[in-house]
Amino acid sequence: MKKFIILIIFILLFTSCSKKDLAPSQEKEVASIEKYELTFYDTFDTVISAVIYSDDEKKANEDLNYLAKRFRELNALFDRYKSYDGVINVKTINDNAGKKPVKVDDTLFNLIKTSKEDYIKISSKNNIAMGPIIDVWKAYSDKYIEGKTKEEVKKLMGNYLPDQKYLETLRKYTDINKIILDENNNTVYLEDPHMSLDLGSVAKGYATEIVGEELRTRGVKSALISAGGNVKLIGKPLDGREKFSIGIQNPDLNDENQVFAALEATDISIVTSGDYQRFFDLDGKRYPHIIDPETLRPSDNLKSTTVILKDSGLCDFISTAAFLSDEKDISKLAEKTDSKIIWIDNQMNIKYTPGAEKYIVKGD
Repeated sequence: MKKFIILIIFILLFTSCSKKDLAPSQEKEVASIEKYELTFYDTFDTVISAVIYSDDEKKANEDLNYLAKRFRELNALFDRYKSYDGVINVKTINDNAGKKPVKVDDTLFNLIKTSKEDYIKISSKNNIAMGPIIDVWKAYSDKYIEGKTKEEVKKLMGNYLPDQKYLETLRKYTDINKIILDENNNTVYLEDPHMSLDLGSVAKGYATEIVGEELRTRGVKSALISAGGNVKLIGKPLDGREKFSIGIQNPDLNDENQVFAALEATDISIVTSGDYQRFFDLDGKRYPHIIDPETLRPSDNLKSTTVILKDSGLCDFISTAAFLSDEKDISKLAEKTDSKIIWIDNQMNIKYTPGAEKYIVKGD
């Protein structure tokens, strides 16, 4: 069994031309520009990395510290497992399911509202009311991750894997329409006490979008933010290159080449969902963390999906929906959202919707 993996490999190719390789006119332009970096591990259960290009070291480091502070604040707000002093978060909402509405701040309210609207308008395959089902699968996943054998898991849980009949009894608690939002009072109410929200399929992208746009407001002209497969680019790199380089992770973690495909882009978001990010293996089959709301089971439909669009939050929503879709529905998603989608199928073939090819770096 292979332990589930949070994507630690920084799938960003920070390769850049050296200043000595620049034309004289470019040399002068980038002479005072330096690259400032920060990486931390204590938010959103993943690695957060950021790069800012600037000619002002003090300001760049202030902006990186601001970024880290905001990610930690948003992580606390969107957390469903832990309480924080003075923070009304997703756990607070879940703890009050079937009891009373919970007044939340604008950021959390807007994320829940947007996720409901996207479920209706874009795809029902990304459902933030899947908490009860996710909890069941997480309980099994945690046991396998701890190193328990299938026999030990069966002894502890009653089965090797969640029983489908039991999962079906929980389906009624995943009705997104029973998330009641009161815009006048900024309250969220879960109608059934067995309901629980899980924002894992949207929170990192939404947080990355917020932080990126706040950095832009603070005057940042060139930056790259990566939050566990969620990449937001601000402007272009100021080191002489015209575009940032980003790598799509190879789903085969045993392959020496961990970059499956290289992309080049500027001032846009690129978000990937994959079966290699969080998973457990059992009897040669991989069980990823992404649960299909229709089957109530982890999807083995694809290896990964990558969405390219301006808004990182919307990218995050679409990437999960696309991962749970077939080729026809992926094309519909791209058309409906004006996004570009790249996916790797189970035969390790790379495919993409029209327009995505302009971002893919062609091999020799």
